[in-house]
Amino acid sequence: MLTAALRVYHWDRPTSSISSDRLEDDTLPFLERALAVVRARIGQDRGTVRDGLRAALEGIRPDRVEPLVKLLDDAATYTWPRGRAPAERRVAAFERATKSWPPLDPNTVRSILTDVLPGAGVDDPVAALYPDYPAFHRLTAFPEAYGAADLRDEYDLAQAQALLYSATSITLDASADLKHVVQHARLARLLHRLGPAPRGGYRFVFDGPSSILRQTRAYGVDFARFLAALVRARGWRLSAEISLRKGWRPLTFTLSAADGLRARGEALPAFDSAVEEAFARRFGEERDGWRLSREATVVEVDKALFIPDFTFTHADATTVLLEIVGYWRAEYVEEKFRKLAGVSGTHLIVAVPRRLAPRASELSGAVIEFRTRLRIGDVMAALEGLRAKTEGKR
Repeated sequence: MLTAALRVYHWDRPTSSISSDRLEDDTLPFLERALAVVRARIGQDRGTVRDGLRAALEGIRPDRVEPLVKLLDDAATYTWPRGRAPAERRVAAFERATKSWPPLDPNTVRSILTDVLPGAGVDDPVAALYPDYPAFHRLTAFPEAYGAADLRDEYDLAQAQALLYSATSITLDASADLKHVVQHARLARLLHRLGPAPRGGYRFVFDGPSSILRQTRAYGVDFARFLAALVRARGWRLSAEISLRKGWRPLTFTLSAADGLRARGEALPAFDSAVEEAFARRFGEERDGWRLSREATVVEVDKALFIPDFTFTHADATTVLLEIVGYWRAEYVEEKFRKLAGVSGTHLIVAVPRRLAPRASELSGAVIEFRTRLRIGDVMAALEGLRAKTEGKR
């Protein structure tokens, strides 16, 4: 990620809004040139590589140069001598030098360095003495598949992340990939409040523990880390309060899945297990009046969030949740059953492997056993049974 000093943003005072910088198509030739430079400088020190990148990026907007150099630096692989040896050699060189005063002539310097740094080469005394300092680290590799489009994507995302360093709260409306959203909010250690979103789905409000009493930026890096995972999801819209300076009126920063920010790496898997995937494919989007949605409902259980694998909604508005307990380790299964036992006030079907059926019998919801795949007929029978109970209460 970028540092706050490298962020570039656009501030609209009349609307009290702010947006992060994004690269245009006409910057791509400059990015290609920079990539060619870094690949041509394998074996050179970091300082030389950075200078070459700055030269390659001449002509691009000046405030964008250092952020791009930083991102290319992060993508590259550098090596340097580890351990105490470099520092010990510097001490030895300085101790030898103190025996000769006034300042040494070039021949004496060369003689000392040759003795202290055998085989290191002394054409550049500073580099020879400080090979462990970042400027003298050696470039050893750069990803072959990393292209100009990847660099632009990284820049756009990194600038949005850097703006979130100054966020004091975030409101997120999400209608899809809810399990992914909740999982990564938890990994980013974000406190949250949960409720329905005005346009459907759920609204998450993330803020720091002290934000009610005072403005805090303690969660800024956590917000940024969360954004890198959020951009892989679908159906979300984010609004953040950005406080650039203490005492300033907060500015509004908005993003959504439609903005097209991308993170490097694999896309989200469509399903968590083969059992889920096979069932969804065979059931289809709708069957006998029941519409199937994947991970579309959030349930709060004991101050935690639980997202069932599927939600079934009937034409008469009956809603039933389905959770498939897979072949996971014992600790995971126990935690899953603990959450399922806490679900109340909603229709729930729990599908379990046959070996877990005795354990699932303690649950209040409908339980379906399966061997290798979940049968459509068993699920339909459970759905209609719960629907009949609903009609009986109307």
